[in-house]
Amino acid sequence: MEGKDNHFALAIDIGGSKVAYALIDIQGRLLGSIDKRAVPFYENGVASSEGLIAQMHPYIEQARLRPGTFHGIGMGLCANVDLRTGMVVLAPNLHWRQLPFATLVTEAYQLPVFISMDVRLAALGEAVWGGAKGVKNFAWVTIGTGYGGYFFLDGKLYDGRHAFAGNFGHIPFDEVTGYPCGCGLKGCIETYVSGPAIARTGQAAVDASRSPTLKRLAGKGRVTCESVFQAEAAGDPAAIEIIEQVIRLVAISVAGLVNTLDLDMIVLGGGVTHGSPDFVSRLDRRSRCFLMTEEAKRELVVIKESFPNSTLFGAAANVFMSQGVFKC
Repeated sequence: MEGKDNHFALAIDIGGSKVAYALIDIQGRLLGSIDKRAVPFYENGVASSEGLIAQMHPYIEQARLRPGTFHGIGMGLCANVDLRTGMVVLAPNLHWRQLPFATLVTEAYQLPVFISMDVRLAALGEAVWGGAKGVKNFAWVTIGTGYGGYFFLDGKLYDGRHAFAGNFGHIPFDEVTGYPCGCGLKGCIETYVSGPAIARTGQAAVDASRSPTLKRLAGKGRVTCESVFQAEAAGDPAAIEIIEQVIRLVAISVAGLVNTLDLDMIVLGGGVTHGSPDFVSRLDRRSRCFLMTEEAKRELVVIKESFPNSTLFGAAANVFMSQGVFKC
C-alpha cells in the first residue's frame, strides 16, 4: 500500500530518440504510467543535455510532491558510462563524448543521481523483480537496434575492468568481407542479427528480385525488420531464410556464452525477439544444438524478458541498492 512510508525513485531510460519516465517503488511497482518523450536534439544532430535536464522538471516535481520517501533519480543510457563518476564516456546515438551528465543533473535539481548503461540496468531489473530473480548466473541478451547484453554472475552484476562487459555483439563474425560496424570493427555479429541488419538483408533480397512478398510489403519505401517477419509468417522463402540465419547466429553466440560461463539462464529482450510469437522458443531449441555438455542441454533455461521496460525497473533498483535501502 502506498503512503508516507513508501520508498520510490524516478527512473529514466534515455534511448537514441525517445526518453521514458516512470516512478517505481521499492516493491517494484509502477506508480502511475510510463511517459515517453522525444529526445531534444540540436540542429547539428547532437542531443541537448540542457533540453533533457529541462524535460525532467515536471517529473521531478511530481516525485517531490508525492507522499513517501523520494530517493532520487536512476538513469539508463545506451552508452558507455563510467560508473564511478557518472561520466558518459561515449553515447553514439546522442553524439556525446566525455559528458558529466549525472553531475549536471545533480547540480540542476540537488538530487542524488545514479547513471548506468541501459543493458546493465535491464539485467538488474530482471534479477531483482523479473524472471531471473533468485538465479545466480545468467546473461541478459538484447536483440534490437544492436546486439549485446550484460552478465549477472555469482549473484551480482559483472562489470569487468572498465564496466564495458556484455559487448559480445562486437565479436567479429567475418572480419574480412563483413559489413562495417559502428564500433569501428568489421563483420561484427551485430551487423548480421540486429533489427537494422535484418532490414538491410531484406532490402538486398528485394533488390535481387528474390522476394515479391517483401517488395509488396515495402511498397515505395524501404524494407523494415518488421516487414521481414511479416513476410516470413506469410511463407516467403527469402524471409524464412533471413530469419533462420539470424536465429542460427544468435544461437551460436548464446551457446558460446553458456559454454564459457556455465550459465543457468538466458533472458532475451529487444524488439527482434518480439518479431514472431515463437522466436524465443526457436532460438532456445537451436541454442541447445551448440551447447557443450548434456547438463547444459538439459538444465539451461531460456526465457523472454519479464517486462518490456526492464531498464526502467533496473534504474529504480540501482537507486535503492546504491543507497543501501535493499540488497539484490
